[in-house]
Amino acid sequence: SFSRSAVNYNSGSKTAVSNIVLASTVLVTLLFLMPLFYYTPNLILAGIIITAVVGLIDFRTMGRLWKVDKLDFLACMTAFLGVLFFSVQGGLSLA
Repeated sequence: SFSRSAVNYNSGSKTAVSNIVLASTVLVTLLFLMPLFYYTPNLILAGIIITAVVGLIDFRTMGRLWKVDKLDFLACMTAFLGVLFFSVQGGLSLA
């Protein structure tokens, strides 16, 4: 779902209709195009997801947070690194 949020954000979607279009596209891909992706290495698939998600990281806000409140920046980085290396639940629990 995180990569779907990245796609919606990067495409400039504003309404819930985009979720319906995206879900339909994913359904068609899973039903009919999945055999084409069978031999695609996991590294390539991971690269596609990382490319989509990088746009969601707001470095400017992190820099501003560093200047305003160091403790909040520490919590932000702890959550970011926890999610990056463990899981969403683990990273948020850690922060």
